Amino acid sequence: MIFEAIVETVREPLIVLDSDLRVSSANRSFYKAFKVTSEETIGKLIYDLGNRQWDIPGLRTLLEDILPKNNKFEDYEVEHIFSNIGHKVMLLNARRIAQKKKGPQMILLAIEDITKSRKLERERKNILSMFAHDMKNPAVTSKGFLSRLISGKAGALTEEQQNYLEIIHSELNKLSELVSDFLQFSRFEAIEYKPVPAAFNIEEEIRKNIEAEKVEAEKKKIIIGLEPLDTISPIVNADAAMVNNVIRNLLVNAIKNTGTGGTVTIKISDRDNELLVSVKDTGIGIPEDHMPYIFDAFYREGNSKGSGLGLSIAKTIIEAHGGSIWAESIPANGSTFSFTLPK
Repeated sequence: MIFEAIVETVREPLIVLDSDLRVSSANRSFYKAFKVTSEETIGKLIYDLGNRQWDIPGLRTLLEDILPKNNKFEDYEVEHIFSNIGHKVMLLNARRIAQKKKGPQMILLAIEDITKSRKLERERKNILSMFAHDMKNPAVTSKGFLSRLISGKAGALTEEQQNYLEIIHSELNKLSELVSDFLQFSRFEAIEYKPVPAAFNIEEEIRKNIEAEKVEAEKKKIIIGLEPLDTISPIVNADAAMVNNVIRNLLVNAIKNTGTGGTVTIKISDRDNELLVSVKDTGIGIPEDHMPYIFDAFYREGNSKGSGLGLSIAKTIIEAHGGSIWAESIPANGSTFSFTLPK
């Protein structure tokens, strides 16, 4: 009785199934959400409810393993056109009901309607992608005309005019980089980019990126280099273009956050079936309370500039390859960003 009273007070739809997976009871929220009556529900096999919306092979396997194996499952997603309420996306959670005294075996099934949140998520991704795409074209066009002005193709410029135009050009470059980050992030969010793994030499890719970033490093007298590999094979099975994005992002961040005269060191280590790549700097470090959030999209530490998407994109890429990425830092003593990739 106490259990039934608790079930009745819960706002999300709940149903209790017996050992044969027939509905033993349901709360008011279930009847209200699915617009059904107790006569249409109680005693029915779960797979026969409504227009058989729960008759899904994967769900069958999960439910039928709960009692004999004492299993449970969480966040099983069901997208269906339900008979009385139309198109819905539901998250299902189920587990065996623990009982102190011996009695009938029961399963509690909780149902969460996430239709609105899924719709908002799709709309957000579409808006982000559209915004980034529409912003990129005007920025590229403006940069082209500014380059012509700066080069004198539209007439001679005074020194002051030249300086102003170069500042505008520099700021437009920053805008283009931000827009590119947004566009790339939106594509990853929409799962448009999937890794196309192939064997490639990650050492060579790192050396290319070091050369590309040396100009910025030299401006701050930063020494940047790759530790010798000794006998380690630098071959990994990954999407070279995506991994290059990660390497470049970590190097740019390391140089940006390292003071004049500092060092940035890249190291490749062997870890059985994977390679570990670490980028260590002697920069300002990351405050401890910021560490849990640095890979979150749009997160920016303090007054740092940029889109706040670089590390989030890097994390998405590495995890899509089955690897891991993490950071270690001591404030005022530098940071080390590391990631793994399968060989």
